[in-house]
Amino acid sequence: MDSNAAVSSPSRRPWLVPAGLLLALLAYAVLLGRHMDTCAGGSDSSGYMNNARLLRNGDLHVPQRAIEGLPPGTLPSFAYVPLGFIPVAHGAMVPTYPVGLSLIIAGLSHLTGWESAANVAQWLQTLLGVVLMYALARLLDFSRSAAALGALLLAGCPLYLFMGLQALSDMPALVWTAATVYCAWRSRNHSGWAVAAGMAMAMAVLVRPTNLLVLVPVAIALGLSWRRWLGLALGGLPGAVFLMIYNVRLYGRALTTGYGDVRESFSTSFVSPALGYYVHWLPILLTPAVVLLFALPFLFRRIRPILLLLLLSWILVFTGFYAFYFFTSTSWWSLRFILPALPPCILGLLVAGRALTATWPPRILSRSMVAAAVGVLGWDVYWGLQHMVLEVGTGEQAYLQAARWTQSHLPPRAVVACMQTSGALLHYTEFPLLRYDFAGGPAELARIDRACAAAGRPIYAALFGFELETALVQRLPGRWTQVGATRDVTYWRRDGAEPTSLEPLRRELVTADVGGAQVTAEAGAGWYGPEENYRHRWTWCSGHGQLSLSTWPQRTQLLDLVFSLKGMQPAAVTITQDGATLWHGTVSTQRSPVRIRVQVRDGAARLEFASDAAGVRENSDPGARQLVFALYDLLVTATP
Repeated sequence: MDSNAAVSSPSRRPWLVPAGLLLALLAYAVLLGRHMDTCAGGSDSSGYMNNARLLRNGDLHVPQRAIEGLPPGTLPSFAYVPLGFIPVAHGAMVPTYPVGLSLIIAGLSHLTGWESAANVAQWLQTLLGVVLMYALARLLDFSRSAAALGALLLAGCPLYLFMGLQALSDMPALVWTAATVYCAWRSRNHSGWAVAAGMAMAMAVLVRPTNLLVLVPVAIALGLSWRRWLGLALGGLPGAVFLMIYNVRLYGRALTTGYGDVRESFSTSFVSPALGYYVHWLPILLTPAVVLLFALPFLFRRIRPILLLLLLSWILVFTGFYAFYFFTSTSWWSLRFILPALPPCILGLLVAGRALTATWPPRILSRSMVAAAVGVLGWDVYWGLQHMVLEVGTGEQAYLQAARWTQSHLPPRAVVACMQTSGALLHYTEFPLLRYDFAGGPAELARIDRACAAAGRPIYAALFGFELETALVQRLPGRWTQVGATRDVTYWRRDGAEPTSLEPLRRELVTADVGGAQVTAEAGAGWYGPEENYRHRWTWCSGHGQLSLSTWPQRTQLLDLVFSLKGMQPAAVTITQDGATLWHGTVSTQRSPVRIRVQVRDGAARLEFASDAAGVRENSDPGARQLVFALYDLLVTATP
């Protein structure tokens, strides 16, 4: 008997609980709708959106937008290929990302129109995930109140919301794996559900090929029944055939993906950082109650063995696999890869809670459930605000703004050098796109200049702050003039091949009015170009960097600088002014707050940042930066 049965016992108003749950779901739907603002933005979102449009148009091969006189093949293979695509024969390119989410968007576009399709797709799937969480809990004999608590844990999870509000496949990966397990478990009583499990698994794999890992808990749910296994195969067969045909058509082989060789992204050396991220972030994402999961193996006498095995295998197969993946421990939202493990984690919390409270009086249990729901809601609201989860669409809009700016301000025959904005510019504009990171060396650049001059095509660039130095100095050296800016992106015109220095580039970190003076802080030698997203602004240092302060009007005054430091690995950092040490300490891979007081004399001051730590290459690219530590979110204030 369910120990939470008292909470769901008949009452004088049996409709009250279902009505309350429905109202809560409607409120959540409104919240999602108000903040759902998908667009073709960065590499992932633009990749899925571009693929969806190709599917809608019925042609997955798209011609590369080449410069006249320099057809594909005369430059490095990716020179005209934006993010989210790979080059193929005959000057074409095909999508890189898995097809599942794009299929959903393309299919819905015939009902909703193209402009709304991605929003509707993510809105529906985010709601479906919450409903499935509730349904899974009810399937495991939890009361309505306990199931609602499980649904709340998922719905309010900052990572679930953060991924659900973007055109990304991480939230759908959770939804379709959860649907697969739900149908597989139901097939234990009605074997016909195994067909539905096969269909859901097919969609899960189409969304993300590694979702095939869900076969482990599914196998436990199906057991040894050949009828259930046959149903699973029949349900999944159409999706498997479609995927093989799709792969052959795009990549030449049935069992492959557009990602290429990803073996370097997996290593045992990544396990320790990933486990550290699990320990640090899962209590934040699922509340500190996540520690109850460690009690599960010791509760085997109170929990059905098959249920315990199902939950543990479901959790471990995803968290274990992605522990070997480099990107899992690169940021808090990189834990998106283990989103499919969140439903079993939540179910594990409920199972452990039920086992540990089995002897509690019904009234105490009921009040504890209410207190837990209030605590979960408050916890999720706090951390959601801390990470500005509902504002993620604002960050993606920077790409749409860049596309609109180039459309309205650049001449029709312009060639746009880009990298980070390339997927968005492919989606929203018709400009030929030149990937500066694959443009080649000096000889290729000279050919590009000559071909553009002969074709009457001026060269422009659309760049985020972190791209400036790499694009305009290292990869495409020449004389560049800034012609515009939107919130996150600057726009440049190439006016000649003569090398330029770093000085004309935007190195400003912050400008503020402090005590009646305008104070500007700029990164000097040793710092790479500023980078930013919807929440933070930062700049990386190669190990020794100068930071300049200037005031207008020029005068002598004391200022407080507040910022954070973060290292690629633990590193000792010393900050000095005129030989005097202002701060010394060790920075870790998490942001560490720093506050220093600086004297500005006659309107100017210069700080030296230094570390003896070795730089870490940010990637395997030949021109990759050597990074030691980064300065985050610099704030200049008057001294108290």
